[in-house]
Amino acid sequence: MASVGVLQIANYVVPLLVIPFVTRALGKEAFGAVSYAQNIVVYLTVLVTFGYEYSATQDIVLNRTSPDRMRIIFWTVVRSRLKLFAVSLLLLVGISFFVDRIQESPLLYMAAALINLGVAVYPTWFFQGIEEMGKMAVAGFFIKAVGGVLIILLVTTPADGLLYLLLLSLSYVVVGFGTLWYVVKHYDMTFPEHSDRVLSRNVVRRGWPIFLNTFFNALYTSVGITILGWFVDDAGLGIYTGAFRIIMAIMVVANTPINLGVFPVISRKWDSSYAEGWLFFRKTLLLAAAGGILLTIFTYLFAPLLVKILLGGDFTESVSVLKRMALLPPLVITTSLLTIQGLYGLRKQNYAPYISASVAVIGLPVTIWFITLWGIMGAVYAWIISLVCEMIISSTILLTLHRRSLTANSNQ
Repeated sequence: MASVGVLQIANYVVPLLVIPFVTRALGKEAFGAVSYAQNIVVYLTVLVTFGYEYSATQDIVLNRTSPDRMRIIFWTVVRSRLKLFAVSLLLLVGISFFVDRIQESPLLYMAAALINLGVAVYPTWFFQGIEEMGKMAVAGFFIKAVGGVLIILLVTTPADGLLYLLLLSLSYVVVGFGTLWYVVKHYDMTFPEHSDRVLSRNVVRRGWPIFLNTFFNALYTSVGITILGWFVDDAGLGIYTGAFRIIMAIMVVANTPINLGVFPVISRKWDSSYAEGWLFFRKTLLLAAAGGILLTIFTYLFAPLLVKILLGGDFTESVSVLKRMALLPPLVITTSLLTIQGLYGLRKQNYAPYISASVAVIGLPVTIWFITLWGIMGAVYAWIISLVCEMIISSTILLTLHRRSLTANSNQ
């Protein structure tokens, strides 16, 4: 968990530390335009990752004693992601014919989309599966820190938005290919001499429901920015995305190490003993939820200071947005644990897309409705309602599965 924490600091805190320089250099309008490009690319990133962060991690965990099977799993995931990256670029080109913002600044969106090449080859899931995250975390932190320094030195005017996105994407590409080379050499993950079509198909098949779940999650997590782009100008987008960047960094750095670090452990516990897995899951859920409440208090109290330091005086309107977003950490942490450690850990990921699809069906119209009523704040309120719905549905399904398991064990 500590190693994943360092990795997420590299992924989110380093860029966040760069934000004070970027927002002051670009201003609200240019920052809003850049953030909207990144928001569109988020949906493409979901396609490229394809749920392998968890399904492939579990595959590696359960096949660690078979190097040949690990090689097949490894290259199945890498090849699949590279193909999906190519598809994502074609989708972006196709979408550009219907979205004026992309037509006006095509290079801006292509620079933002380049980050997915690094995502495609970045074998985080492999290190999670073998539970050796330390070296990769240090290397990732160092390279992204260098990228952050270059951004600070080179991005100085509102006209440098394209350069900012290009430098950010290239840092991911360098880390991705560097760690891919390291895995192949250090762990002997050379291309397998013999293929196993059944295993390869199962690797892809197991990632499919997690991909669907992640995609539907993105519809009510990131869609607020997407829909806001229809109703507000770039300055309004800058106000919302400034607060969004802060709360996402807080939640991801707190939540992702728990999910990625605990997942291999709880997968083994669920696999060896249901009772042991349930006990471990319940303790983790309670501790993480308590930590989320502390983050809510911290974010609400220090919102003015966080905005002043990280965004600057031009973003004072982001304070009220961030204060309302302070309700999000315990909701996000709880819902992600219910899905990842609960459903994914139990290998019941087939339920996850139905949950997230149901929430998306509720969240999308609510988001549009609330934005028309309350503007930027409406996007925040809709996000909170969507997460509450997800928490209720997920916990109900998990408790139902738990009761069935207890009944089955008592009958035996």
